[in-house]
Amino acid sequence: MTGSRALQFPRRWEFRLFVYAGALETTEAELRTLGAAAGVEFALTRGESSAGGKYRTVRAECGVESLEQARELAAKMGELPGVRFMV
Repeated sequence: MTGSRALQFPRRWEFRLFVYAGALETTEAELRTLGAAAGVEFALTRGESSAGGKYRTVRAECGVESLEQARELAAKMGELPGVRFMV
């Protein structure tokens, strides 16, 4: 397709998670364990807190080999304790 912008792999991928503030450290540890099992290393960055302080954002960036790998990682991250939702 002329002019299309197909994703090129491997590439860096960022996941943005919204985590219960009280589970933040546990969730980050689980992310590291998940990454190690999947053969990737996440660079974790804590972001903003919600207005009431109940949630905190966490950005998890890593290299992925395919869109399928990114989707698999996202599905597993969504099941981690403390993760409320992802974008």
